Amino acid sequence: MGIEPIVRLPHRMRDGYGLKLSAIEELAARGVTLLLTVDTGITALREIAAAQERGMDVIVTDHHHLPAEVPQALALIHPALAPTHPLPHPSGAGVALQLIRALEGTDEWKDHETDFALAAIGTIADLVPLTGMNRTLVQRGLAALNGLTEGPLALFVQSLPARTSALTSQDIAFRLAPRINAAGRMEDPLTALTALLEGGEALAALEQLNSNRQDLTGGLFGRAWQSLGLPVDPRAQDLQHLPPLLAVSGTDLPEGLIGLIAGKLTEVTGHPSLVCAVREGECTGSLRSTRAYHITEGLERVSDLLSSFGGHAQAAGCTFAAGNLEAITQRLSQDVAVHTTAEDLLPTLTIDAILSPHDVTLTFCEQLKHLEPFGQGNPEPLFLVRGISLEQRRRVGHEGTHLQCRIAGIKTIGWRLGHLIDTAATPLDIVCKIGIDSWNGRRAPQIVIEDARTAQENNQYAKASSETYKKLSV
Repeated sequence: MGIEPIVRLPHRMRDGYGLKLSAIEELAARGVTLLLTVDTGITALREIAAAQERGMDVIVTDHHHLPAEVPQALALIHPALAPTHPLPHPSGAGVALQLIRALEGTDEWKDHETDFALAAIGTIADLVPLTGMNRTLVQRGLAALNGLTEGPLALFVQSLPARTSALTSQDIAFRLAPRINAAGRMEDPLTALTALLEGGEALAALEQLNSNRQDLTGGLFGRAWQSLGLPVDPRAQDLQHLPPLLAVSGTDLPEGLIGLIAGKLTEVTGHPSLVCAVREGECTGSLRSTRAYHITEGLERVSDLLSSFGGHAQAAGCTFAAGNLEAITQRLSQDVAVHTTAEDLLPTLTIDAILSPHDVTLTFCEQLKHLEPFGQGNPEPLFLVRGISLEQRRRVGHEGTHLQCRIAGIKTIGWRLGHLIDTAATPLDIVCKIGIDSWNGRRAPQIVIEDARTAQENNQYAKASSETYKKLSV
């Protein structure tokens, strides 16, 4: 197109979230005349006006929650501006893909294989629903990723440790995307871009950054949990006594990790959470929520106390003066209480079906794979298996965190469930996922335990005792 692009990725620690005036000044000084945003900008009224004052045309591509007032840019590309858009919930990468296809004037799949591959990664990582056109996009992107044999992106996929089968949406969600995100969370996002474009040493750097991220996040989550006055073992806590909103702040919390801490707090407790990094009188906050409470709409109701905010129904970010922290926490907590019930604020596992171990065959596992790709909006099925015993139990992983055993002879793993080794011969009810274990060319069924409790004879699966620390709902 005859354009010399200048790529500007915001540095989380220096720039925070969203489009900033400092970035506008920097780009203006470099002679930029066309500003194209990706995955940001829909709430940046002041910043886009400043760019226009400096002679820039501005095109905004975004997918975040559409505010009442939008920027007066040259063009706004956002799915919510067209109520009948066939892709109502794309990721920022999905919106960018549609723009690329429109500019190139071709819908031929073969002309966009790499674009679909990258957009699939972004779609899964951004936790948008894998339904409708998003599902098609990810299916095409996975096909492209699995067909790559050369180039930096192929090297990236091949560098994932212990990969023995075709890349799946779960591989992207839990292995590839965290490595990409580790660059921006820990240091500079340009490291991830370099790895995607060039490979080489940047791939090794990403692996190390991700390892450091895992270690640091685990320690910070433990501190955050204890700062809320909660026991070290979350299973022992009666979650009904928690405040509506869990809020944690600190001057030593890294901006790049506060979202992970907030996500873990919400995952464990079922409560919306706000985690803030405090720097020089300003707070950068990351929020996570559940389907019961729209966190960005909650921020809109306290926007008089915020400098900036944006996000989705279950994840958002904001900045505000540190002096407003107590008031924001109090008002948001009250807002959560108004818009939810006590039942809404319990972590829930929704069971899709009840199985016997004898149902778990290789044929059944292969049939389940037809439901892929799994992710937001199309979760991997959860099954309840009643009255089982764990055979050949042993702890595995760092400090024996995980459980490895067999159920009716089937290989079974329980991530972060090493404590179940103490259940001895006690019959258990488990909630699990079913998959295929591939090793040395051999394929066999595998059970992955998500939750467990002492077996109960009745049909009541709601939280009823200290032995049941997550509500199970059929």
